[in-house]
Amino acid sequence: MNPAWRVLSAPLIGLFVLAGCGGNEEPKVPTAAEAGVTLKEHITRTFEGAQAKDIKVTDPGGKDVPCDAGKVKRTYAATAKNDIGSGDPDSLVVAMIGALDLVAEYELNAAGQPTVQDVVSKEFRTHIVLSSPARNAMVIRGETDCLLPG
Repeated sequence: MNPAWRVLSAPLIGLFVLAGCGGNEEPKVPTAAEAGVTLKEHITRTFEGAQAKDIKVTDPGGKDVPCDAGKVKRTYAATAKNDIGSGDPDSLVVAMIGALDLVAEYELNAAGQPTVQDVVSKEFRTHIVLSSPARNAMVIRGETDCLLPG
């Protein structure tokens, strides 16, 4: 065996072993407080992306809501207006879904009506309901999973 290869082989083997170890980590589970901040950011950015106006926070969140086994969840909700286009509730929900898709990856949680869509993010541990109860009206409410307080 070439002496140079002996000198390089041990560090190279170590590098390959270390490179193979990094991909198996479980994603960090956020605290309820961390997930609550993310929830608020996702809802706010969704309204911005959907060109909402007159945003009014109806549930400021920021409080631990008891769940089970010593865990808690956080909530956040807001309403807004949108007078772009027809203001048709179906179209507004589609606009909110499109805006949320640009913010983060959410999956359809349950088949809803055209004016109500329920989505969830396993990555961020958040659940959001997008709705339009009337012409030009947008409502987004959400909550985190039951998580450790923080």
